[in-house]
Amino acid sequence: MLEAETARIQAAYDRRQRKYDRASLGHVFGHQDRERHALELLSRHGITSLAEKTILDVGCGSGMWIQQFLRWGAQAENMVGVDVRTEALAKAKQILPDAVRLQQANAADLPFGAASFDIVLQATMFTSVLDSAIRSRIAAEMLRVLKPQGFIIWYDFLLNNPKNADVSGVGKGEITRLFSGCRLDLKRVTLVPPLARWLAPRSWFLAYAVSHLPPLCTHYMGVITRLIARA
Repeated sequence: MLEAETARIQAAYDRRQRKYDRASLGHVFGHQDRERHALELLSRHGITSLAEKTILDVGCGSGMWIQQFLRWGAQAENMVGVDVRTEALAKAKQILPDAVRLQQANAADLPFGAASFDIVLQATMFTSVLDSAIRSRIAAEMLRVLKPQGFIIWYDFLLNNPKNADVSGVGKGEITRLFSGCRLDLKRVTLVPPLARWLAPRSWFLAYAVSHLPPLCTHYMGVITRLIARA
């Protein structure tokens, strides 16, 4: 089952390869909006420095989020990225420092010991996994490799994309089930991409204002932590 789902994900990515105009104002707006929310999230959870944090990016793709963490002060030797796609890892190796550890691995069977990381990140990875049992295995693996006082950073679609049958949104109810017994701090972010692409070139301020309306936001961003039992 795991091999079949992995092959399906690989084929889906191969089919929908798209080139993004990273200089477009719509793309820049979305990128800066994600960064702002992520930094606010880290600050809210008491992270003033990433220099000593061990960080795992599950489904790291071409390394965009790892680049972000390095810019925010994380140390390359403390960063690890895994992905099932060899071509994505090849791209990541081209742009990331050699000290970043990149490894081909399945998120449902992470090749790390228990309690290895302070922060485990997943960004738009879960929505590419359609099998509910494998989603549960991935969540369990993320918790297994997380240190007791560490936290998971979550960023993913909460809605289905009617134009893309290869992905399926993950709502708050499912996140709660996947991480049963954990505390969730989730917020709706990311303005509907077609609207952001249309609005940002015309009025950056209006795009910023509208992006604060939860019904027009397509993703959850947040932190998942274990509930620590009191003695």
